[in-house]
Amino acid sequence: MVIYQPLQILSPTSRRHDEVESRFDSNEESQRHGTTCGEGSDEAMHDPLRAPERGDVEGVTIRLRAACQRQPWWPIAAFTLACVGSIFSLAWVALSLDVLGRSDPSPIEAALSVPLRRPDEDYVLDPLWDFGTPNQVRSYDWIIIDKEGSPDGVVKTMMTINGQFPGPLLEVNEGDVLEVNVHNRASNSTAIHWHGIFQNGTNWMDGAAGVTQCPIAPGTSYRYRFNVTGQAGTYFYHGHQGVQALNGLVGPIVIHRRDEASNQPIPYSSDRVVLLQDWYYDSDSGLMREVLTPGVEDAPIPNTALINGVNQANCADHPGRLCSEAGKPLPNLELAPGKGHRLRFLNVGGFAWFQVAVDEHDSLPIIEVDGTTVNPSPVTSLVIAPGQRYSTILTTDQSGKDAFWLRARMIKSCFASQMLPEHGIDEAKAIVRYHAQARKHGGEEPPSLPTTTPKFQYLPTCRDLSSTTSFSPSPAEPAPEYADHSWYLRVNLAIGDWRLQRGVMNSSSFRPSLKSPTLHRVLNGLAVNNESFIQAGVLDAAFDPSSELVISHTGTAEAVDIILQNMDENSHPFHLHGAQMWVLGAGHGYFPGYAVLGLKDNGKGLLSPANSSVVDNPLKRDTVTAEGFGWVLLRFVADNPGVWLFHCHVIWHSEAGMGMQFLSRVDAMREWKLPEDARRLCDPPEEELRKGAPPKDEVFYGFGND
Repeated sequence: MVIYQPLQILSPTSRRHDEVESRFDSNEESQRHGTTCGEGSDEAMHDPLRAPERGDVEGVTIRLRAACQRQPWWPIAAFTLACVGSIFSLAWVALSLDVLGRSDPSPIEAALSVPLRRPDEDYVLDPLWDFGTPNQVRSYDWIIIDKEGSPDGVVKTMMTINGQFPGPLLEVNEGDVLEVNVHNRASNSTAIHWHGIFQNGTNWMDGAAGVTQCPIAPGTSYRYRFNVTGQAGTYFYHGHQGVQALNGLVGPIVIHRRDEASNQPIPYSSDRVVLLQDWYYDSDSGLMREVLTPGVEDAPIPNTALINGVNQANCADHPGRLCSEAGKPLPNLELAPGKGHRLRFLNVGGFAWFQVAVDEHDSLPIIEVDGTTVNPSPVTSLVIAPGQRYSTILTTDQSGKDAFWLRARMIKSCFASQMLPEHGIDEAKAIVRYHAQARKHGGEEPPSLPTTTPKFQYLPTCRDLSSTTSFSPSPAEPAPEYADHSWYLRVNLAIGDWRLQRGVMNSSSFRPSLKSPTLHRVLNGLAVNNESFIQAGVLDAAFDPSSELVISHTGTAEAVDIILQNMDENSHPFHLHGAQMWVLGAGHGYFPGYAVLGLKDNGKGLLSPANSSVVDNPLKRDTVTAEGFGWVLLRFVADNPGVWLFHCHVIWHSEAGMGMQFLSRVDAMREWKLPEDARRLCDPPEEELRKGAPPKDEVFYGFGND
């Protein structure tokens, strides 16, 4: 079991010792001025020997003897013994105070004192991991706390877990129970979403503020506890209140298959996670308000990119900011030569797409996509949208060199401008080193940096890697041939009243109710047999579709099609909570119709039973992109009871309203009773719950109008 223990920092013992020592000196000084060898003796009172060094017990005794040498022997002896006894008594008291007063730092003190940067080895998976151990509860304690940090040298206030960034790796086996006690000591409310985790039977643990829970208000706590049965692979967690994921509240999750050690299509000897993200220097809440302001049509461009929370800024480019270039070594991936190594790449950022490659390594076969194991698909570089994950195998088989750059470059063609603010750095780097050995002595010179060069190709658009590479799940996972429902969702960034640009799906722009989440209202309605919550299709009686588009599927395992038609020039990676989606087709322009894909209208079966390739074994994942002015056809099975958010994972677009909700298995939800601790999250005043959330549209009404 993994139990959180406060990180050990330098004890305040030395400070307490100085305080005790200072008090001891004061007492000693008063004794010297109040007790002399002859009452009222000017010689004794003004003798410079009576200013001993601090804590010098022997010196005090010798000097006292020198000052009193002309006095009779017995008063001298008595006085000397009394002084020595007093001094040793005081020393013993001081030592006792020091020992008894010593205490371990509180978790908050530890979080504030621990170095921000997470050590490289924290993201190396346990090589001795027991894949066959019985299922267990793996428990963690987290303190969410605001802290000054400088991942690349530029200082900003961040939101951290136990004072470190990025967050800790959660490593579990399929079937384990994950328990995370979240204590929010930050200034804003928060919620933690477990990206890609099904939450079967624990919908209220999904962590979507305003959908499945009220936020965790400052000064309160909440325990997330859920099972991870039925899935394995690479996932992550992130803050789901406002744009907190941009401010440090992210971290990886790895769920191991039981047969993972023995079932490796490409053998690998080590396993690690590599987190990619864009990074902004300005505050997340300030940027969020700015992007939602009337007349603003473009999302803010990141200042830089990070790998595992690190990059190296040139402080000369940021004269108006607090910045330091000291102590920012790049991440090191120390790999044994001649072997395969699994690299789990995760784009945990909010806006930027990444192109990833390792210099002079032209083969990076992909073995996992968003938690789905796939037959090895060789690529030379990866393209990863926000929210997506890929596992690759890097084989350390190059000769003549032992150090290479791993590069993660933001695809700037997806930004409104090719220029990053403040001469920003669009590429994050890590060092892949063969034969790497830890230095035994701090004085040794660090190994030389790689001298390799990149071979990136310019990408004019942001499209899923599956548009150029074929992925087939292993074992095969055929999609249902017949769709019970087909929903056409037109997505766009549209300018409405007061020149407010908002994300829109059909005619709906999502505004979550942080004080009364969707799940709570559904369960309350079902408890009193409110018919408006029981009907199938768009729940336009229970919810206002203009701000909450909720589509219900009442069957036990209905197949649902989503046709995403992107009417916007931006690519939109959509993430579905609680399920994975089969990707049946995608392309540029308007959706060409089902017949082009070999399907009947509305997905009601195959046009020809002899041509079933579209459903035989398509890619299945939880985050899929509708390219700019393009379309994608998705299919999922609505068999997981609950309310599930479906939204663009570009954080600026989702917070602007580009999202809607699916309601599944109402029959099972009738039996649910919301846990009391989940209900208590809604007790604080709304102004507390809204801390860190996007501003309401009303605050902009009349803005800039004379």
